[in-house]
Amino acid sequence: KASLENDKWTNVTELSFDSNNYSTAHPALSPDGKTLYFASDMPGTLGQSDLFKVKINDDGTFGTPENLGNKINTEGRETFPFVNDENEIYFASDGHPGLGGLDVFVSKINTDGSFSEVQNVGENVNSPKDDFAYLIDTKSRRGFFSSNRDGGQGYDDIYKFLETKRLICEQLLYGEITDLTTAELLSDA
Repeated sequence: KASLENDKWTNVTELSFDSNNYSTAHPALSPDGKTLYFASDMPGTLGQSDLFKVKINDDGTFGTPENLGNKINTEGRETFPFVNDENEIYFASDGHPGLGGLDVFVSKINTDGSFSEVQNVGENVNSPKDDFAYLIDTKSRRGFFSSNRDGGQGYDDIYKFLETKRLICEQLLYGEITDLTTAELLSDA
């Protein structure tokens, strides 16, 4: 925790839930500034690293960290959370099905604090390599993400984009449903 005063960071203090026994990384504030999201391998983690949230109290102290649960977290790595003002959480994961390495995923944060199904944002952002640290301004639809994909200038590069359509993958499945025994087309199926 720190304060920005006259273009300098002051009053730097370690967060109350941080420890030398585990890692806490990639903090991201909710748009209202009342919740801090972060990645950690602290006790209670479901995988290699999970996403957590912690309430920021009115006096600036912190509540108890809460694991975001198994709809978000897997046995793999979940990291680099970002929450926008449309109640969506974006994050990188190598535990959800993806294109390779870390991929960027999104889930809607419901009014009760639960999460919608996790969706891969697709190949416009994700590649066979690691793609992470996604953020977007919901007004201008301009954003950034990092990647170590082929063709970059260094190991991890920052890419910018303008979202002209929603990145969330939508898949439709078309087909015919038939009776297994007779092979006749089933009506209203």
